[in-house]
Amino acid sequence: MRNILITGGSRGIGLEFTKQFLKKGDRVFVASRKPEKSTELRELKEHYKKQLNIEQLDVSNEISRSQLYEKITKVTDRIDVLINNAGIASGNEKFRYQFGKLNQEDLCRSLLINAISPLMLSEKLFPLLRKGKNPIVVNISSISGCISSKKGNGSTGYGYSSSKAALNMYTKMLSLELKKEKIIVISFHPGWVRTTMLYCENAPLEPQVSIKGMIAVIESLNLQDSGKFLDWQGNELPW
Repeated sequence: MRNILITGGSRGIGLEFTKQFLKKGDRVFVASRKPEKSTELRELKEHYKKQLNIEQLDVSNEISRSQLYEKITKVTDRIDVLINNAGIASGNEKFRYQFGKLNQEDLCRSLLINAISPLMLSEKLFPLLRKGKNPIVVNISSISGCISSKKGNGSTGYGYSSSKAALNMYTKMLSLELKKEKIIVISFHPGWVRTTMLYCENAPLEPQVSIKGMIAVIESLNLQDSGKFLDWQGNELPW
């Protein structure tokens, strides 16, 4: 039984990861800012009482990250797969500010939630990851963070795209830092997945398909793959 930690697990991609890993027989620690509001998580807990641990986490808050670490250590001494999935579409979550109307506070919030927080959580959980069985850190990124493929202003705003590009850099740096510990670190572009996240309501890819593909890739990874930017089918993407 693997120990899986998933952030942003109360809805969308994170929730689907939770469902599929539970079906595989893994123990899942699902962390969310407001887990008590998720009816689906409560229903999953009824079916997977011994496998599912539901925890509160504000990924951007140092105290909250430390509290999560302490709770996990009461249950296990290792994490095998960390999935940094929690993220936001915009610092405001309602607007994508265009040039001429940029908001510094919202840009900083996008960077904090989407890039800095996954890095800090990975650092906090390092003692558990280094004891993991073939440990893997998965950062859920986006093709929007691919600098070389950016054409025009696109459909994503400055905050989202730049934060995902920063997350990709953190992935690369962490992969080099943790190579000696044999911890694999990758970034994933999950595809444009239909979820309740802002601007994703009409996306063409079903969560079940994307997550099934990503899990298959996760289970095929080796240390030589560390530091790569992959799509949900395992294709390597340019930075």
